[in-house]
Amino acid sequence: MPATPYVSAAAFRAHPTYLDLDGLVSGNPIPAAQDAELTNLLLQASAWADNECDQPLGAHLYTQSTRVRTDRAGMLRIHADHGPVRTVTALSYGWSPTSMTAVDSPSLWVEDGSNLVITLGGSSTAWSGSLQVGFGAGPGTETFVRVSVVAAYVATQLSAAATAGATSISVADPTGIESGGSYRIWEPGREETVTVSPQWQPPAASSMPAPATVLLAAPILFDHEIGHDVSGLPADARLAVVLYTISLLMRPDTSAEDEFPDSSTNSSTRGKDSRKTGQGMVDEARRILASYGRVR
Repeated sequence: MPATPYVSAAAFRAHPTYLDLDGLVSGNPIPAAQDAELTNLLLQASAWADNECDQPLGAHLYTQSTRVRTDRAGMLRIHADHGPVRTVTALSYGWSPTSMTAVDSPSLWVEDGSNLVITLGGSSTAWSGSLQVGFGAGPGTETFVRVSVVAAYVATQLSAAATAGATSISVADPTGIESGGSYRIWEPGREETVTVSPQWQPPAASSMPAPATVLLAAPILFDHEIGHDVSGLPADARLAVVLYTISLLMRPDTSAEDEFPDSSTNSSTRGKDSRKTGQGMVDEARRILASYGRVR
């Protein structure tokens, strides 16, 4: 499950849903409580999107262990289970799972965001690759490989407020952020795209990432408050999360029966909305996410 939703409560409220979002927690007039419940629903929708895609959509560190055979050129070709692959952080291989050789600073070719081509130097060809490890792999040799990659799309939030003209921003999770990459700050009314400075060096990827300061190539245009999305997630994937959240909120009157599983939110959310179900929005969300599904 994502640590934070792919769409913030503020960004969802700015979407033209026409739903009453101030009655999610019955009898509690505190806005923070309503936002907390909305965030819970957005987390559910984000986890649902991950399940539909059979892989996390948010950038993450992933380790894959597999067996492959070297080709005639002594190269290993691995299909990464999660994608798109952003970078490879670690690589080891061996002729036995108990005897693996680690490759320092792995540099390899990534095709179509998921196919990794690793050159080890085969017995039938002269060495010409970047991963010299001391001995070659014979053609057809079964090789055990363990590879760690950063995959999917940046999906984090501002961990501190930023002032217009600032040349850096602080994010809660820098996983997947690349030097020279462009990402969107989704603060309603102050949206802007920022580009990371080519001189910025991302911290080592971790399964427990820490907040980081990201150096930008140009100053930001607007003031930004803490907690707003900083995202490389495609806009249509974000829309899928919004649509599924709307379907969770479309609880019918207690006298009606909904074909879509009911949510725990207060029935006043719907108000006098005449629509009975959210199934159409679920179908549209599934249609959008079909292009982001895991390819085995």
